[in-house]
Amino acid sequence: MLLIAAASLLAACGGATSELPTANTPLAATGASTAGGEAAAGDKDAGPKAPEFELPTLDGAHVRLSSLRGTVVLIDFWSTICDPCLKEMPELVKLYRERKDKGFTVLAIATDGPETVANVSSVAKERHMMFPVLLDTETAVLDRYNPEGRLPFTEVVDRNGNVVLKRSGYQPGDVESQKQLVEAIDKALLQPLR
Repeated sequence: MLLIAAASLLAACGGATSELPTANTPLAATGASTAGGEAAAGDKDAGPKAPEFELPTLDGAHVRLSSLRGTVVLIDFWSTICDPCLKEMPELVKLYRERKDKGFTVLAIATDGPETVANVSSVAKERHMMFPVLLDTETAVLDRYNPEGRLPFTEVVDRNGNVVLKRSGYQPGDVESQKQLVEAIDKALLQPLR
């Protein structure tokens, strides 16, 4: 049973970025929508509302997405047994360090189950993850955001709670994908809170 669960997680963990119709593409450019709400009236560049969630942190506190309204949030779903997830993490740490003083944060949502959740804290420390690391051990939040279960999976949420970019998978050296991610974050940081 444990091997089946690990195989399923590894199969979901991959480098393909074309599995989602909106992967690597700002939502405003696609006109795509997801379950979770509609953009605010008159806000033609906004994507759908990001679904609300609340998850525990490594130290037992809880983070609710709506408590970060006014902040640009990069939500990253990852696992300690997903190699592309771990390879991507230094880039997310760098983005956070460069933009945290501008109203940007990262929520690193670990999807490790009972077999590997004990590793999350040490991996977070090794990878210098100074942003909140949340635990989604039953993948309830991952299932709402990304029913396909692909890892890593990233969404950028603007100050008003709208999803402005989705990205599935990670390939080291994919300059175009990284450029789109940075542009979506920087554009969201320039937008006012409404």
